Amino acid sequence: MEFLQKAQELKDTILAYNSHNKALELFASCDQKHQTLSQYLESLDPTPINDKGEKACPLDAFERHLMVLGLELSGTNAASIEKLMSTAVYMVPELIKREIEAGMKASRSNPDGLVASQESVAGLTFHPLYIPNLNLASVATRNTKSLGRRAASGKGGDYPVTRIEHREKDIPIMDYGREIQVAYSVVKSKPWTVFKIFLNLIGAQMAADELYDIYQLGHVGDGTVGASPDTFAGTAGTLQYTDLIRNYTSYSAPFKMGAILAPQRSYEGILTMAQFQDPLSGWEFQKNGTPVTPMGAVLYQVETVPAGAPTGTEIVTLDPNYAIALASDDQGIFIETEKIISRQFEKAVVSNKKVYSVIADGALKQILWT
Repeated sequence: MEFLQKAQELKDTILAYNSHNKALELFASCDQKHQTLSQYLESLDPTPINDKGEKACPLDAFERHLMVLGLELSGTNAASIEKLMSTAVYMVPELIKREIEAGMKASRSNPDGLVASQESVAGLTFHPLYIPNLNLASVATRNTKSLGRRAASGKGGDYPVTRIEHREKDIPIMDYGREIQVAYSVVKSKPWTVFKIFLNLIGAQMAADELYDIYQLGHVGDGTVGASPDTFAGTAGTLQYTDLIRNYTSYSAPFKMGAILAPQRSYEGILTMAQFQDPLSGWEFQKNGTPVTPMGAVLYQVETVPAGAPTGTEIVTLDPNYAIALASDDQGIFIETEKIISRQFEKAVVSNKKVYSVIADGALKQILWT
């Protein structure tokens, strides 16, 4: 196959790294260049792009290299962990990383759809930009919402001001991760198809942690921004359709409620509202588990944690186009490469450095119906 030609030519060159010390040298070199192994392989064997700017090959450079090595990762003939470690030990840390990322993306807690902007950051803190609340009236210090027009002659009042500022404080970068506790002797004979399920689960757990932090950002703030406004005006302890409507209409242009983050109790309360029991939404939910979309908003179930967890009667809503910024390390998920290459899977740590912040104060609201 033509698309494997370059990978075949590079096979022996890359296989030279298939030893403990050489594999560590390879990853040290990638770290110095701020590259992942996948990016390094792409630099040697770029994936072809067609005239439309789309990938003209079904596999990326990493996958093409696996193919020329004859390593299968799916089906009944999937390679065992031991075979992967002996044939291409330098590939295993990246394989682990990819499966964790796949678990994050496949998770119902995947927060990607809530992020309006993303940037790389180095260091332990992040100093975000934001737009102060458009509803505050002081022209001197905050934004105004008056009509942005005046006579073409130049006569008339000043244009309304849209201020872009730095938050007063830096935000500490968070380290989301898990520690793998399994002896290599336990998994070495298992096929990759078995081991990857546990890696997917780790990714799903990390995604749930991130979704919870976005929820908390709207619920209580992060030290640089306070809790988002509460629109609840109903009967305490009772969640009704009118409470969602009130929250929806409380957003001022250009903002619009596009996502609802709810702990289990509130999530169940929304799903069981009579207004969402029409045949179409009920059929979709029973057929494939797709929840209702109140007023077009995507509904997320937040997995709460014991320490300081909400009571379940706090709902955060936001506009995914304007609410949340993500700052992250450009290396993505970090793997303790040396432990993996040394077959010391027990207590190997996988982590991801990133932090979420609020872009526009008016783009988040909440419903405290307790």
